[in-house]
Amino acid sequence: MKAQGLQDLPDDRLIAGCVDGDGRCWEALYRRYYGHVRRVVAWPRWRFTPSEVEDYVQEVFFELIRSLPNFRGEASLSTFLTRLTKNRCVSQIRRKTAQKRVREEVGYLLEERKGAPEDQPMAIAISTDPTPADEVLAMEDAAELLKGVQTLSPDCQTILRLRYYKDMSYDEICGSLGLPLGTVCSRLKRCLDRLKKVMAA
Repeated sequence: MKAQGLQDLPDDRLIAGCVDGDGRCWEALYRRYYGHVRRVVAWPRWRFTPSEVEDYVQEVFFELIRSLPNFRGEASLSTFLTRLTKNRCVSQIRRKTAQKRVREEVGYLLEERKGAPEDQPMAIAISTDPTPADEVLAMEDAAELLKGVQTLSPDCQTILRLRYYKDMSYDEICGSLGLPLGTVCSRLKRCLDRLKKVMAA
């Protein structure tokens, strides 16, 4: 089916295609709801920078990929995406607030340590809302995680390194690999799922 024809399909048909791994359906769904998600993320009261807005929009769609297999249609996809987007924005604000607090605490503790015994231990606990990717990356130490990544296909190794080692945005990954956003998102999800299975084995 041509991409133009996909744009005319109802949401449930596109969702079914996405769950079956049809990248064309994902592209059509992304084009249909990109503007909606971006408007929510760009709400002035969130106070996100333009680059943060674009990156968080991609995070929402990545989360949507994970959620679609369990989507039962109790609400419209538009309502579901609005809720998903607001939750992501709140999570990001909490994360930024926690990071700011930690930076302030680090500065305070460093000042307090002036004149303290050199062997006095100092520990700082950081509590934020982890993303699914964070949970995977926190499962094991770096050496074990690297071993797990090396068991994956070259495509998976590349996309995981670009996203989580080089900290590239989704748009930057698309440009680097010459792939459309839908392919990047679906490949990243698939590779994270494989890595999670490897680490759990």
